[in-house]
Amino acid sequence: MPSIPSTSTTSVWQYLARLLVLTLLPFYAHALSHEELMTLQPIPNVKEHGIGIYVYEGMNAMDALGPMQVFSTAGLQPFIVGKTAGAIKASNGLSINVQKSFADVPQLDILVVPGGALETIMQTQDTEVINWILEINKKSVYTSSVCTGAWILGTAGLLKGRYATSNWWRAAEILKKFRAIPQPYKRYVFDGKIVTSAGVTAGIDMALAIVQRLYSHDGNGGKDFTQAVMLDLQYDPHAPVRGGNPAKTDPFVFEAMKEMYDMFLYDWFKLLPPIPK
Repeated sequence: MPSIPSTSTTSVWQYLARLLVLTLLPFYAHALSHEELMTLQPIPNVKEHGIGIYVYEGMNAMDALGPMQVFSTAGLQPFIVGKTAGAIKASNGLSINVQKSFADVPQLDILVVPGGALETIMQTQDTEVINWILEINKKSVYTSSVCTGAWILGTAGLLKGRYATSNWWRAAEILKKFRAIPQPYKRYVFDGKIVTSAGVTAGIDMALAIVQRLYSHDGNGGKDFTQAVMLDLQYDPHAPVRGGNPAKTDPFVFEAMKEMYDMFLYDWFKLLPPIPK
């Protein structure tokens, strides 16, 4: 850094101007123009084999459509894939027309597996689903899950020895069953190519985090491109009340919700196959 002159006021201002240039030069040297930012391509190029959003009967629509909207806004052209082609109905009644089946999709760059409730547990019992996910994972850049979709990845053995998160309900207990290292209060977790998110809306955050990594060459660590996506979505959530995870929820409300989940899920939870040590 240049020494501060001790002569005239003019010299001091010249020093400050020089210091300002030296401070801002690295930023302007790396900042992209509007055209460059808008035409930036992901690295690695996940458009080659694509981003597949796996859907199935009874899954949570937001788990799938949240990440799909983020990736679509980022220009990554995600698509829906199902075990078979045809219509499926999400847990909220939304009908989704599946045009690509497992047979049509032998490889993906990114796989997103959404969650649900009983139907998700049934997915863990479907060897065709598990085998397809394992096949996709062999060459994927990222294999990811939203909410209880982690149960499906866990059944496939993909969480063994990895840091992972999931839906809040008995998260640590269930993740341990899959030999994962539980991170139950994390919004999303990267461990190598395996990416897991907490429940439902956390899938949006996870997708944005993936976008940032894919566009980390934007001159600002992916922040500029990701902010552009966030602004297009006007993603700046401000809930009317504090809550959304166990740590921020009133203990009475948390216990009531846990008891409700236990009533209709705990017996089914026992069907989740444990992963050998």
